[in-house]
Amino acid sequence: MSGKFNLEQKFSLFTEHWQPKVVAALNGQEVKIVKLQGTFPWHHHEHEDELFLVWKGRFRVEFRDLLCRPWSGRRRCCRAWRGAPHGSRRGGRSHRVRTGGDAQHRQYRR
Repeated sequence: MSGKFNLEQKFSLFTEHWQPKVVAALNGQEVKIVKLQGTFPWHHHEHEDELFLVWKGRFRVEFRDLLCRPWSGRRRCCRAWRGAPHGSRRGGRSHRVRTGGDAQHRQYRR
């Protein structure tokens, strides 16, 4: 079974910000896409790491322990380790792909 899908097409299906859409699942984790605008709220994940990929626009992830990972442009990645508080104090606009979360009990569309 093919797992092929087009990210540009998936992003074109919605306009709202801060509403992640699950597009696939692999190895027990979800692959989500989301459109972001403005400040990224501080949070952490107790049980999983999180991978961010900027598909379009600019985005910045900051870590409270003085480790700051600024990045912008297209198709650059950043990883947030399990339990590490992360967020952003600076606004921006981007289309983002991320992994994380438990995919075992969720339905997803291809």
